[in-house]
Amino acid sequence: VRLACALCALAASAHAFVVPATPLYRTSGRIQGAVTPLNMALTGTEKVVVYGGFERVAVTILKTLADSGFRAICPVPKGFTSQSKIKWGIDGLPQTIPPNVQLSDDGVPVVEGCVLASEEPVTPEECIGALQNLLKGGLSKVVFLSKVGVDRRENFMIKMNPFLKIDTWYQAEEAVKKWCAQNSVECTILRTGKLEGGPFFQTQREFQAALEGSLFDVENKAMKVSVVDNVDGMTSRDLVATAVRQALMRDVAVFSVVSSKTGPLTCSVVNHMDLPSANTKERKVYTPTPEEWDAAFAQI
Repeated sequence: VRLACALCALAASAHAFVVPATPLYRTSGRIQGAVTPLNMALTGTEKVVVYGGFERVAVTILKTLADSGFRAICPVPKGFTSQSKIKWGIDGLPQTIPPNVQLSDDGVPVVEGCVLASEEPVTPEECIGALQNLLKGGLSKVVFLSKVGVDRRENFMIKMNPFLKIDTWYQAEEAVKKWCAQNSVECTILRTGKLEGGPFFQTQREFQAALEGSLFDVENKAMKVSVVDNVDGMTSRDLVATAVRQALMRDVAVFSVVSSKTGPLTCSVVNHMDLPSANTKERKVYTPTPEEWDAAFAQI
């Protein structure tokens, strides 16, 4: 049985979501109004817990949310402090959890939002284990990171690809959606392609992988966004992090986002984290402006 602290231990895998099991708490009387994707769910200042261990996408999301006004929370094991080192430190910053992120080592935090952000497939049990205690604090929004191709899982090329594990992603999606519906919690499934890049050039031990990730960030200056599972490609971790912020604040059930070198949906913000230069080179990574996100959601 996996314990809560396992999801944040340095040796833990990215998919350790499980917290100690307790009976589900159910809410009553919470009415969800019908809104368009341009209406906001959370306002952008609430407490949001990010589950996903200390893996790259979770670290990127934590910093992005904290920088943008959300009160980002990272569950950590007992004894872990703001000075404790992690594997994937952000370039130009100390090799620790990003600044302005609240650490929680006392079990289940009281939050309005939750992000399940694994780089590897997760089981339904892991997802529900992470969610079930959060209702006590007034949880109202869940964002689950999944993979493009879930709705095309019967496609021969997708189904037979052993690396995608698309059926596992599908089962996790269904479990999260069912749990949220049963408990009157708004849910967004955010599907991405294979994750690439991110501000981890210095902590990536394989030089070729670090170089390829940096080049990917430099070359991709646009994105594809769709509510239909019809886009493929890789997705920048920085783009994912900004997409998570949008998902927290928009009432849209599911959407996919992948990076693109060119296209009508451009990404005009350079170095959205405002990170210092790494290895004497200015960091180049492109993410959308608020207006570009509005345009993306308007076309879906």
